[in-house]
Amino acid sequence: MKASTLVFVALYCMGVSATFADDSQASNDKRGPAGIVVGERLAAAKSKLVKQGWKPTPMHTTDGYEYSGVEKELATRKYFELDTCSFDSSRCILYYSKKGACLRVDTIGEQFNDMTVTRWTRECPEAAQ
Repeated sequence: MKASTLVFVALYCMGVSATFADDSQASNDKRGPAGIVVGERLAAAKSKLVKQGWKPTPMHTTDGYEYSGVEKELATRKYFELDTCSFDSSRCILYYSKKGACLRVDTIGEQFNDMTVTRWTRECPEAAQ
């Protein structure tokens, strides 16, 4: 009897933990626009988006923003849809648009070849809102 009670309590705790966990994809479908998925490499995700008509939204073309760290690598590779990357966790935010709709794509990775999609939202850049 004690074993079944322990199993029940353990399952209950797991359920509660899952309910309150920080799930960055909670608001998204398993597949995003153009079929992008969490964990997909940025280059592959961008390729899918562009093929489906999503256009990169140029972010810092006239404001004198100085790229640093992984931002420089993305700019060198012509990822001008880059808004910003954090210094502490190598998370980056990029924006795309299609027929008046906006798309924010978040990534993580310290080098371009390691950058993967962590989430996406139907969100416009602040300047465009």
